[in-house]
Amino acid sequence: MIPELPESTLTELASLADNLDALITRKPRTKATPFDDRRRALLAKHLGRKLPEEVELITCIGDSNTMFFAGAERLRFIRYRRSALWKPHWINRGLDLLPCFRAFHIGPTTAWKAGDKGSSTRAREKLEILLKKDVKPGGKVLLSIGEIDCRIHMAKTIKAGKTTIEEAVEKTAAKFIKLLVELKERGFRPALWALPQIVPKDEKLSSPTFPFVGSYELRRDISYAYLERLKAHCGEHGIPCVSILGMYHPPMEKAAREFFHDGTHLSQRLMPLALRELEKAGVLEIPHA
Repeated sequence: MIPELPESTLTELASLADNLDALITRKPRTKATPFDDRRRALLAKHLGRKLPEEVELITCIGDSNTMFFAGAERLRFIRYRRSALWKPHWINRGLDLLPCFRAFHIGPTTAWKAGDKGSSTRAREKLEILLKKDVKPGGKVLLSIGEIDCRIHMAKTIKAGKTTIEEAVEKTAAKFIKLLVELKERGFRPALWALPQIVPKDEKLSSPTFPFVGSYELRRDISYAYLERLKAHCGEHGIPCVSILGMYHPPMEKAAREFFHDGTHLSQRLMPLALRELEKAGVLEIPHA
C-alpha cells in the first residue's frame, strides 16, 4: 500500500511551489533562495528522517517525466537556457522543491535519438550544454528518457507487424546504453530513471497533444520487456537503473488515477517510494543525521 500524503504536506507542496515560481520568474532574476529551510523540511518529510547539513545534488535530465523530481504536484516548465540562436530550442528547468534534485526538461526526446546530434528536439545538444554549464565534473546525472519510445515508436512498429517486442526493445536498449556508457567514460556518474509509468488510458483516448499507439496491454508488455533489457545492459556496465513501475500497482493492471497528478505524470504521492529506491540503488546518498 502506498500511503496518502498528509494534507499538511500537500498544502506545503502547493505553497512552496507558488513561492518558488514567483521567485524564479520575477525580474530582475535573483539567485537568492529564501526557502531553503522549507525545501529541506519537505525532503525530510518524504524521507521520514532528519537531514545532514550537506545534501548531495543530483542533476535530473530528460523528457517531461523528469519534472517529477522538481517536486511539485504539477508540470511547470521555466525557460532556462537556449540551445541555438536561429530557431532556438529551449532547455527548461523545474521549480526544484527538493534540495537533492535539479530537474531539467530537454523536450520530448526518445531513447532512440537521445545520443544523436541533429534530432528534431536537439536533445543531445541540450544535454551537452547542461553537462558543460550545470553539472560539476564527476557529478551525478539521472536521465529520464524512454517512456515515449514505449508509448509511441516501438508500439507503432510492433503493431504494424514490422518487428517483435523482443527485437524492438533490445535494439532500442542497446543503442541508448551507449549514451550512458559515454557519460560514464567522461567521468560523470550516470544513472537511469527507467519507465516510471505506463499511461493508463485506452487507445481511443489518444490525442494530438498526447499521442500513444496500441492497446494498454501492448504498451504494458513493451514497457516491461524494455525495462528488463535496460536493467541487463546497465548491469553489464555498472550503471544504476531504477524504476518503480509495477511497485505502486499490480504489475499487470493499470495504476489507479490518484497516482497521477494530471492523468499522465506521476504524483508526488510516489516520491517517498522513489527516494527509497534511489537510495537502495546507491544513486541518492543522504546519510542519517
